Amino acid sequence: MSPSKKVWLRRILIVVVIAYIAFIGYIWWAMRQPPERFGRVMASMPTPAYFVLPFETMWTRARAGTLHKGDVAPDFILAKLDKSDRIQLSSLNSRQPVVLVFGSYT
Repeated sequence: MSPSKKVWLRRILIVVVIAYIAFIGYIWWAMRQPPERFGRVMASMPTPAYFVLPFETMWTRARAGTLHKGDVAPDFILAKLDKSDRIQLSSLNSRQPVVLVFGSYT
């Protein structure tokens, strides 16, 4: 292989590696955003992207959080199902114990 071809091959390889690292950084940023924004990013993601990224590992680490057993839950506000009002966790927690269940009953 000629020296000029080696130089071009190296340049192409460097560009591909930089693009891959930038893509991983973008996905990492998206994973740490609110679910609505993350959903918009992932909706436009091509399917092959899932095969070139360590997606499950990144997701597990991005969403791990810092809560430990026994920690107080962070305060948040949610809209009621009928969208008539918003409820804050701290207002419920001050009156009685609160149990949060995340998941599906189907």
